Amino acid sequence: MRVHHISDSRGTLTCQRVGLPYRDARVKGPVDVIPIRRFWIGRPDCNGLPDPAELGDFVMVVLSGQATVIGDADIRVTSQPGEVIVFTISSYGSVRFEWDRETWVMLALTESWAPPDEFEDVVRLLPDRRGRPLMTWVFDDDGVSRSQPIRWPFPLTSVPPIDAWARSNGAFVTRRDYGVAEYDAGRWHNGPRPQIGITLNGRAQNETGDGTVTEPHTGDLAFLDDVNGAGHVTRGLGDRWMLFVTVADSSLGQVNELSEGS
Repeated sequence: MRVHHISDSRGTLTCQRVGLPYRDARVKGPVDVIPIRRFWIGRPDCNGLPDPAELGDFVMVVLSGQATVIGDADIRVTSQPGEVIVFTISSYGSVRFEWDRETWVMLALTESWAPPDEFEDVVRLLPDRRGRPLMTWVFDDDGVSRSQPIRWPFPLTSVPPIDAWARSNGAFVTRRDYGVAEYDAGRWHNGPRPQIGITLNGRAQNETGDGTVTEPHTGDLAFLDDVNGAGHVTRGLGDRWMLFVTVADSSLGQVNELSEGS
């Protein structure tokens, strides 16, 4: 699981391997360690993305397939599911993208954020999935938690204007190594707030009160919206890294309306 930072903040385009700030998954902490304010998820045409200079400071997380970033100074980085690229770009035309129609990404705007220089080599547990990542909505239904596929309320193949992206109050990363012998026993708990949980590495079993069990692995995501009721249980496997992106106010309220109508 690699993280790269591509920047032209010093006048020349550079690319370096960096890390992500994380805390143990059992430890509570601030939700805005990474100051994400807007985010979008989809399967865009790589030629239809805004120029990175229009977005300025942003993060791209590969969810499935692979994404290649090509820049001046012979920069070429290919990222797999669960891998992250941080951009700090002000010069137009200095970076372009290449990927096929099976690549899904999350784009997230940040505010003057730079990742730490220190990084760790992380062993990937499972082969990557191609095509649509597992996208699950976990919600409370009169005291019983339920899981069902998300019907995403935004265009998936074209990037909408930034002011139409979902809003966020920030993001954070957690890590816990469960070993690879068997799934952790887990415990029942509520989502502490509406948030998107993206698996950057490792695997889990998520069970909700209706008996549904999903098995997210690298690149999969869940909209954890069960802040009330009995909650859900997560059983981890492997060196599990999670990126949690908070969802501000009613930014994803349409998920409820669309999913109930499906």
